[in-house]
Amino acid sequence: MAVSNPNMSYPRPRGSQCKIIPIARTDSSTLKCVLPKDAIIIGVYVHQTVNASTAAGAFNLGWSGATTGIINAFSMATTAVGYTTAGTATGAQVGVKLDSDKQVIATYTVGSSTAGGTGYVKIEYFIAGPGEGYDD
Repeated sequence: MAVSNPNMSYPRPRGSQCKIIPIARTDSSTLKCVLPKDAIIIGVYVHQTVNASTAAGAFNLGWSGATTGIINAFSMATTAVGYTTAGTATGAQVGVKLDSDKQVIATYTVGSSTAGGTGYVKIEYFIAGPGEGYDD
């Protein structure tokens, strides 16, 4: 959306917060953190720390009713990807104002991978006020 009259107060400055959570091969609807009502996720980053044995290992991140809402099938490659955005695996709930507190769960699909493919996810968000969105 184009800002018609930008100034020192508009668009409003925002302070972001983050949650950093571990991803394990044993995650199966595993509770990782809670995001608060009115949060808007503005960034999702993966820091892979251990190589996967095959590229078949992947994980989802979301909550009940939207289990792929934050990350949808992020592939843990056979070479450590280091620190990267979720890219095309970004879920549909990123950028959407949360209507309630959300218990974030992770599910890892091992596939043919026999080891590795673990790391951390950084979820960046801000808390929007009543009736506010990204650009309010």
